[in-house]
Amino acid sequence: MDTAKGENKSPHNHNKDDATEDKFRLYATIAFMTVVIIIGVPMWWKSTEVYRVSLPSSDIMELSDKPLKIKIKVGIFNVKNERAALLINELKEEYSTSDIWNLEFLHKTNFEKANTIRTPAALESLLLKDADLREGDFAFIEWPKLQEEVLITNERTALIRSDTTSKKLKQVLNTYILQTHRIKQILAKEQRDALKTEAPQAEYDVTVSVLNPRPDIMDAKWHVQMAVETYLKPYLDQVSHISNYTLTTQWKYQLAFEADLRQVRDNSLMGRHYALSESSLPHIITAIEKNLGSGITDKTPLNLIVYITPCDIAPVYIYNKRNQRASADNISAFISPKWGGIIIANPSMETCREYNDKPSQRVSFFVQTNDVMQIMLHQLQKLLDISVEVHAEGVKTVAVEQLAPRLWEYESYLRRSAVTHITTTTNTLQSLIKLLDNISYIVINDDVGKAINSAYELIIKAKEALANHQLMRASELAQQAFLASEQAFFDASLLAQLYFPDEQKYAIYIPLFLPIMVPVVTSFSMMVTLLKKQRESRQSKLKTT
Repeated sequence: MDTAKGENKSPHNHNKDDATEDKFRLYATIAFMTVVIIIGVPMWWKSTEVYRVSLPSSDIMELSDKPLKIKIKVGIFNVKNERAALLINELKEEYSTSDIWNLEFLHKTNFEKANTIRTPAALESLLLKDADLREGDFAFIEWPKLQEEVLITNERTALIRSDTTSKKLKQVLNTYILQTHRIKQILAKEQRDALKTEAPQAEYDVTVSVLNPRPDIMDAKWHVQMAVETYLKPYLDQVSHISNYTLTTQWKYQLAFEADLRQVRDNSLMGRHYALSESSLPHIITAIEKNLGSGITDKTPLNLIVYITPCDIAPVYIYNKRNQRASADNISAFISPKWGGIIIANPSMETCREYNDKPSQRVSFFVQTNDVMQIMLHQLQKLLDISVEVHAEGVKTVAVEQLAPRLWEYESYLRRSAVTHITTTTNTLQSLIKLLDNISYIVINDDVGKAINSAYELIIKAKEALANHQLMRASELAQQAFLASEQAFFDASLLAQLYFPDEQKYAIYIPLFLPIMVPVVTSFSMMVTLLKKQRESRQSKLKTT
């Protein structure tokens, strides 16, 4: 009887043990899936996520939609108030529909004292003393004795005749002062209309190099350092608001022109000279550039070269495409934009005749500082794009008599540079935003995000400064925005995962996680089976009861 009772109890206990084991197995499966799916997968996703700082992408893309407005004050000072009022009304009507300019015209009514003034300079000083004109503004002052219709001075003024029309004043404003055509080209959205110009850089390395290819023949004598300090440094100090300039000098020897020179007979003392064709000029730059040492600086280099022609090939003159001498002077020169300029300093005929009489002796050659440096200063102005070289009928500009640019010329350069910086920065930021939006696996760290946000905010402030008649502040803000955008665009961290896209990431991680996911899927299947089994067990118990 006891044995029979034990045998009857065994199946019940067995089923109970199976149920307990299934329960623990179910709990273990749920715990395993919880750890893998709820904790492991999010942790993996977070650890492999690309860090990207939040950026004002939509606001940056809308920067081009907000028009740029520039406020400028223009003074009209005439002897007769009626004449001034007429000119102002006509000019206001002309500029009322302008998309860029917001011109505010001023008129000084108490012009009686002007009748006692005998010189234009004194009149200019008297009027500007009380006039509310600041950087970027301009004034037209009537001087009845003037021969030209308009005479533009070196300050922020121009003298006009009593019969000068508003049409002529508008031409002077658009062509010389505002430079409307160039501003429109900078702002143009169409590539064919856009002006291909680079924004002024923060730092320039200006190197003045003296090349003496035959020191065995030419004993060149020139205090180049003093010449640079006297002529170039004062000028660069005056234009250092936007960029910083480093001036250096050097002598280079045995660097000859690698170009074909053609001998041309003439009526000079030497009986001949050598022609250097325009087509050979790029080859000359290529030949000497590698020996100048300008590539070792991280600043934007500008090369100013003085080439001392040896007497055995002197004089050398540049010939244009029409096979004519480009200049009648004894000094020839040419410019290569963005690179620099070269001045060919030819020794005098008497010096070279001395060499021909005694070819075994070195000839002393004294470089004419004033002649060479005047040309070099002109080249520097063109390379920096500061000088305004336009001509209009009836308009004349006063010759520059100081080692500084004309005030209106430099302020026009500041205005143009500010617009260029704003436009370049806007294009850079928009290109960067498009790139970052299209390639989602590029890292955007805190430094890049800070630079982009800073550039965007500075652009907004620079535009506001231009609209509020603050040229100097706008110039500073625009330059800072340009530097911030360049820093963001060329940040090395943007390339950190450029060659590690999501597809490659999945290809690497899937073989690692697949073996782990197989037990997860199996456990999930087992859990479903156990739940079904428990459900059937409950249903059978309900039927039994």
